[in-house]
Amino acid sequence: MSTDALPIGLGCSRLGSVNGASGPEALAILQAALDDGIRFFDTSNIYAQGDSERLLSQVLGGRDDVIVCSKAGKFLSWKKRTLVPLKGLLRGVARRSGQARKGVASARAKPMPTRWDPAFLTASIDASLGRLKRERMEMFMLHSPDAEVVRRGEAVGALAAAAQAGKIGIVGVSVDDVACAEACLQDPRVRAIQVPLHPGDTAFDAILAEARGKGVAVIAREILGGPAAISGASDPRTYAAERIAEVILRPDVTLTLVGTTRLANLTASVAAARAATESSA
Repeated sequence: MSTDALPIGLGCSRLGSVNGASGPEALAILQAALDDGIRFFDTSNIYAQGDSERLLSQVLGGRDDVIVCSKAGKFLSWKKRTLVPLKGLLRGVARRSGQARKGVASARAKPMPTRWDPAFLTASIDASLGRLKRERMEMFMLHSPDAEVVRRGEAVGALAAAAQAGKIGIVGVSVDDVACAEACLQDPRVRAIQVPLHPGDTAFDAILAEARGKGVAVIAREILGGPAAISGASDPRTYAAERIAEVILRPDVTLTLVGTTRLANLTASVAAARAATESSA
């Protein structure tokens, strides 16, 4: 990692998606993030049906000064797989119709099927490496497992085996609740956790303190609280800047994720992160 890297990472869940940025627009966002000092890129095998990883491969190539973090465990249902060839058509419809955009967002929010067996996870890692065109991912995570999945140990073991084989670096888990985070901190193979850190939510405070004590990296996501929280603020841009600075300055957070599909929002996030970093120096 470059010493000039900012303490924020780019969440790439909507890059390449029907309702997100695609093609040249998505590539421009990724290139701008890279140019602005962002060196952590968060993706998943299911983001944009794999196109998020493919877009990252076009901008990052084989660079060794970045951290690419992908995830596995979720997969597309047969119904969603049949729609993949129609993404271009669906994107055009969604951009012309607010109702269609809402429909896509509603479908996206529904729970996805999961698999946690080692064979599936190993195949998912190999597929992600292929789409990213990388020989190794610096970090790889289980994608929102239940606490019991982590406690059983087989899924974490599959990632640990991939690390031993040189396919991935840091083994991590993207968690949705405190119970899963607690299970992660009991497994010494887990060296990073990604947690939802909503404004005003203190549910993870004890977890973050314990992770810091154990040397487990904490990656904060969903820090702005979603579109409703941002649009409900009297000054959305100031709200976002202050929240980004607040999380960056927390000693129990290793890195803060920001996700956007607009260059202007990325520029504002980078400025907020840089200001917070300089004020703490």
